[in-house]
Amino acid sequence: MILVFGGTTEGKKVAGILEKAACPYYYSTKTSIDFQAGEYGRYRHGALTAAKLQIFCKEYAIKAIIHASHPFATLLHATIHEGAQALSLPVLRFERSYPDRQEHPLIRYCASYAEALAWLEQHPVKRLLALTGVQTIAPLADYWKKHDTIFRILPRESSLALAEQAGFPRGNLIQEMPGDDLQQELAIIGQYNIDCILTKESGESGFLATKIQAALQSNIPILIIERPALPDSFIPVSDEVSLMAGINRVLS
Repeated sequence: MILVFGGTTEGKKVAGILEKAACPYYYSTKTSIDFQAGEYGRYRHGALTAAKLQIFCKEYAIKAIIHASHPFATLLHATIHEGAQALSLPVLRFERSYPDRQEHPLIRYCASYAEALAWLEQHPVKRLLALTGVQTIAPLADYWKKHDTIFRILPRESSLALAEQAGFPRGNLIQEMPGDDLQQELAIIGQYNIDCILTKESGESGFLATKIQAALQSNIPILIIERPALPDSFIPVSDEVSLMAGINRVLS
C-alpha cells in the first residue's frame, strides 16, 4: 500500500499512474475535494500531524509515501519528513516543472514574504496584485491594510470564507481560477490598474511563465517568492518512468 499526498495536478497524475500500474494506494488531502478513486485507490482527507501520520501508516501497512502536494505546503513537507523518518519509510517527491529563472530588471526573486514586503516599502506601488493564494491574506495583513491590494483567489466558498475571516475587503477580491491565458492576465492588469505583481514560484502548474510574461508586457515589476527547499531525504521524480522506477527501487 502506498500513501499519496495530493490535491494538485501532480497528485492526479500520480493517481492515474498508480491505477495504470495496478498499485493499491491511499490518496490524501487536507480538505475534502471531489476525487474519484479508481479500482486501486482509496480516498481520505483531514490534516495529519507527524504522530497521526505514523499511526495511519502502521494501521494501513504503508510501504512508501509519494508526496505530490503543493511546493509551498511547508508544514506538510515537515510533517511527512518527520513521520517517514520515524518509520524509515521512503518518500518519493513527484515534482512539477519549473521555468528557468530569468534575469530581468522587472523580475525579482525573493527568499521570503518579508523580503518582498521590504522591497515594496522601498519601492512603493499604487496597487498590488497578489497571486499568492487565499492562505497568504492573513499573513500579509500588515501590508494590505495600509496599501491598495487586489487578491485573486479560487472561486470556492471556502476560499471566500477565509478571505472574509481575515477581514479582507470583498470588493478587492478576484474570484477565478488561474490559467495560461495571457490575454486574461493582461486584461486584469489593465482593468484594475495594477502596477506590481506578487506571486509564488509555483511552476508550470501554477502558470508562472504566463504571469511573468504578463508583467513584462505590461512593463510592471513582478516579485516571485522562491519555493522552499525540500528535505534531502525526499527522492525526486517527475514523470511516469521515474516514478515507477523509484517505486520499484524502494519496494524491492
